[in-house]
Amino acid sequence: MILMVVSGCNQSSQVSQVSGRVTLDGTPIGVGTIVYAPSSGGKPATGSIESDGSYSVNTSREPGLAPGKYQVAVSIREMPKNVKRSDHPPPGKLLIPEKYEQATTSGLQFEVVPGANEIEVALTSS
Repeated sequence: MILMVVSGCNQSSQVSQVSGRVTLDGTPIGVGTIVYAPSSGGKPATGSIESDGSYSVNTSREPGLAPGKYQVAVSIREMPKNVKRSDHPPPGKLLIPEKYEQATTSGLQFEVVPGANEIEVALTSS
């Protein structure tokens, strides 16, 4: 009985996992951030986009997210030069069209189902 209670504490309440790749005009692009905002409201899931365009998302500190419909925002900016960890530099130059930085204007919408989801996020420069 105690084993069941303890093992249940380690499980995430999020039943879906999302990972994939972000591309711009068919070419992987990163480093940046991706946000999955639930269409029905609630906590957004966020993730880091790696230099090869790969990403995975987490809700708060839990891996994964709840199933449902999501609007997605992507931010990929040029890293300022000569920045130290303790510095607070201004944001670098945007490397993708500005519309993608807001979930409400990006036009990126995806359905997340229970289990593993591989979602390719294809951005275009036009």
